[in-house]
Amino acid sequence: MFAKKVWLIVAMTLFAVQVNAEQIKVAYSGVSAAGTPLWLAKEEGIFAKHGLDADLVAVRSAPVQVTALVSNEAQFVRGSVSSMLTAAAQGAKLKIILSLFVERASYDFLVSPSITRPGDLKGKKIGVQDFSGLLWTLTMVSLRELGLDPQRDNINVQAIGDSTVIAQSLATGIIDAAALDKLQSVRLQGQGVKVLLDLRRIAFPSSPFMGAESYIEKNPKVVENFIKALIEASTIMRAQKERGLAVLQKHIKTDRALAEIGYKRGPDGLYFY
Repeated sequence: MFAKKVWLIVAMTLFAVQVNAEQIKVAYSGVSAAGTPLWLAKEEGIFAKHGLDADLVAVRSAPVQVTALVSNEAQFVRGSVSSMLTAAAQGAKLKIILSLFVERASYDFLVSPSITRPGDLKGKKIGVQDFSGLLWTLTMVSLRELGLDPQRDNINVQAIGDSTVIAQSLATGIIDAAALDKLQSVRLQGQGVKVLLDLRRIAFPSSPFMGAESYIEKNPKVVENFIKALIEASTIMRAQKERGLAVLQKHIKTDRALAEIGYKRGPDGLYFY
């Protein structure tokens, strides 16, 4: 009898927590090591601990992410600063909330084996996710650093899909170049793809979390709890490597050796991806 009463109390407590939890939707732009704290916060109940019932949704298109924020279909987005700045310049009232990683572009500009110098990219095809997101921005930065101009040099920049599709297209020769994260870079280098430019030297916000100004102003406690949950998850990722690696491997669907690349430390002691 006593045991039944205990379970009843526990069940009622859990139900009360579930009812009182604030429902939020978090959109993220792609599957990369940068998403580990977000997935960990969801799967290990850290969001729930902070009173949030979080629904995580992959939204590849930057314009769709902006629309979701403005319409309150999503309350938070982990995505490209450039797309948000573009939207802000067009009148959307958005704010950057936080970034969990070192402010460097931990990406490589990769090229097919036949390309040996920047000039070889003239007349070639480059893959991006869309024409306003992070990969597009890094591609434009890369071309500028390499002394190239898409129009002048007849470079065909194509929106072909997310980073996984881009990586496959580069590996199979459908495209000739792309900006991709370090994990994808290591994987592709094993297939003969080459690094033409290491983008880590460029200061660039690494997929921060953003929200609509109106939502942030009306829901400061939810925003605070969201930040607390992400910081806690990020701390666990750093302090408990095996837990972080398990979540990372699950979502990027790769082996441990490559997952380690996404977990490695940068020269300043902070994690980069």
